[in-house]
Amino acid sequence: MYISIIIPHYNDINRLIGLLDELENQVLPKDKWEVFVINNCVEFPLELPLEFSVSYQLKIIEESIPGSYAARNKGIKEAKGDLLAFTDSDCLPEKHWLLNALTHFSNDKEKKIGVLTGPIPLFFKDPSNLSAAEIYEKYTGFTTKAYALDGKAVTANWFSYSTVIDEFGGFDPNLKSNGDSKLSGQISSKYLVSYQDDIIVFHPARYLIKELSNKYNRLLGGTYTRNYKGKNIMFLGYLIKFIFRRYRFGFKKLVTVRLHESIKIIKVCHCINKSVFSEFFSIIRGNPTTR
Repeated sequence: MYISIIIPHYNDINRLIGLLDELENQVLPKDKWEVFVINNCVEFPLELPLEFSVSYQLKIIEESIPGSYAARNKGIKEAKGDLLAFTDSDCLPEKHWLLNALTHFSNDKEKKIGVLTGPIPLFFKDPSNLSAAEIYEKYTGFTTKAYALDGKAVTANWFSYSTVIDEFGGFDPNLKSNGDSKLSGQISSKYLVSYQDDIIVFHPARYLIKELSNKYNRLLGGTYTRNYKGKNIMFLGYLIKFIFRRYRFGFKKLVTVRLHESIKIIKVCHCINKSVFSEFFSIIRGNPTTR
């Protein structure tokens, strides 16, 4: 089986180069896989430095439709692989990522696997001196095992047969977030979402609070598009519950973690809540959702 790796990119060239460089360490022979980077920042065409090169098949393509799911769909159309692998431009797959995935699919004689996923451990800029956002992420990181048990997966660490993705029509290009949850949920209605401990992708913890706020703004926009479009009162109810849960999470940490960490977590929760409150009014006024 041949693997096509699909990576959406938006104005993150330094971390993208780090990912492409890290892929050189994959132990699966390089004639067994290819990489597509889909640039979704049309204002700035993606050009890698002249001195940068890789020894595997790499193709950079452009997608003008905004959103990472539209970009992934463009990659799906270009891919030649029997298996599709998805990760993000800021991630770092463990060196056995492809080989272990290929092994699991090779053992899937009855083709029951719809999505193969695994752990997404966080790494930090300076583990000895975490920022407030990193402390928050330390306690709210990816819970991919529980997510898989619920029939869901995230595109930072996802493998599927190309035929399965085609069967369900790919990702919803209208979504800026939650598209992985939507598609994996659809796939799990017919196939298995398989969680395996040896399918590992490392993800950076967000360093700045504004990065976290942007993440939750995207999630709010995705939730609105999927569930509350044209239902502003119900959407307000969702927002109120979200804000309450953030504050409840923060204040609970006062008695479960060290004081200096809990204070920073409360600060982050407050900033997130202010941001999503502003995003709520932007959305109901008809403005585009955050990408």
